Amino acid sequence: MNDAGTPGRAPESDPVTEAVSALHHGLPRQGPGSDATTRRPLPVAGPLPDGDGWDEHCTPLTRGLAPADPQRPGTPEAPAAPRTEIGMRREHCSDHHSTASTLRPHDTTENGTMTSWTARPETADDVPAVRDILLAAFPTAAEAAIVDALRADPQAWIDGLSIVAAGPDGTPAGYALLTRCHVGGRPALALAPCAVLPSAQRTGAGSAAIRAALDAARARGENLVVVLGHADYYPRFGFTRASGFGIRAPFDVPDEAMMAMALDDTRPVPAGTIQYPAAFGV
Repeated sequence: MNDAGTPGRAPESDPVTEAVSALHHGLPRQGPGSDATTRRPLPVAGPLPDGDGWDEHCTPLTRGLAPADPQRPGTPEAPAAPRTEIGMRREHCSDHHSTASTLRPHDTTENGTMTSWTARPETADDVPAVRDILLAAFPTAAEAAIVDALRADPQAWIDGLSIVAAGPDGTPAGYALLTRCHVGGRPALALAPCAVLPSAQRTGAGSAAIRAALDAARARGENLVVVLGHADYYPRFGFTRASGFGIRAPFDVPDEAMMAMALDDTRPVPAGTIQYPAAFGV
């Protein structure tokens, strides 16, 4: 068993995972409600909500890390946080189901069990549940803090594009968020974060929320959406390499990890550098 806990495979270098992890964990955050000792969460969509498999998408995050520095609490060198994320990613990276359509109930069958999800825009009553999803899905509270900051930013937040996937009892279990960014100075949308409660993993809740968010954006007349994430996951929703559109991130990232899609392929797509909302701290 290798250092990822994956039987029968030697550790391999995945430049996408390593670069995204380094970006996501390795810099001091400058966003709202943070200080210099906390990590700087970049606009990464998140762990794969309904991924195809640990082997294909997730690789060791602890390999090569130095010992923890007691003078720098929360630093990425500390092995505990990456190991926590490894466990989280293993749980997230195992479902190949993609659910259909949005803003209406749909079913996903997993191991013979039918799960029905209703993907819809969040309401004020959903805010605590969304926070609970983010706190449960990520190893720190940073993503939850980013979403709180985005809600408070009228230049970034767009009503109707914060989407929850709720089960039959109405309780949200999956989440996907689109907020206003700009590409080459022109309006676009950033997909991040995406998350699923641990108890709802491998049921299609994440896919339901993402598809609903994209459909809601299309219905509003939005077009360009960008996402930083695993290139083996997001293409199922229509994403391709952003570089193919002449779009680039404002930080170093592997080409295959920065993706974009046009919701209406009859309309032109702006090219240039992505400008994220201030809450992301980039």
